[in-house]
Amino acid sequence: MACTSNGKQLGMIYLFYADDYDDYLPCHDNLKGGFTPGGEEISRKNWLDGVVLFYLNQQDASTEPVEVLRCPQENSKEDITTNYGLNYLIATDNGKALKISSLVNSSKTAMLVENYGHLCYNCNVVNAGKAHATGNISPNLAPYFRHNNQAAVVFADGHVENRSKEQIPSKEGYPDVEEEVLENTWFNMGKIDKSKETLAGF
Repeated sequence: MACTSNGKQLGMIYLFYADDYDDYLPCHDNLKGGFTPGGEEISRKNWLDGVVLFYLNQQDASTEPVEVLRCPQENSKEDITTNYGLNYLIATDNGKALKISSLVNSSKTAMLVENYGHLCYNCNVVNAGKAHATGNISPNLAPYFRHNNQAAVVFADGHVENRSKEQIPSKEGYPDVEEEVLENTWFNMGKIDKSKETLAGF
């Protein structure tokens, strides 16, 4: 499947970056801590333009579409840059980059999740409309289950799996679960608290 192949390429780029920069993963945009291989701080740049495009020798995914960043089954291509969102808990909301070695289990920690067309995946977001939301990007952070009700997931060790709604912590799949539980699975940054671990399979 082309989508799985794309995910593997993106996963390898992240691992290349970590290998070049003392095990650190790239951050999301507007966060400090990450740098391009050219030494430019990623703050105020998104992870595509700051890291991925550098390794692909591309200039700007917003103006020059890059096929590896998009699922071939994506119908609405005009308003998106990528279909693979960086796990928001890996992107971090405290302005500090994470090391791969800080993850409890990299093979069970999502790095990128196929979504509706946004730079991040957030397990607490619901996309009831199942479509792009022009002018309101938040719903696009939810996973998009394009492939026989499954979404491609790139893990922090570089491997890719297709996961169903029941296998991805999200408000779409678990609307009644508290946010702290969704954010507590191995799937999300390897954080474990057995007293709150209620989602099976992680």
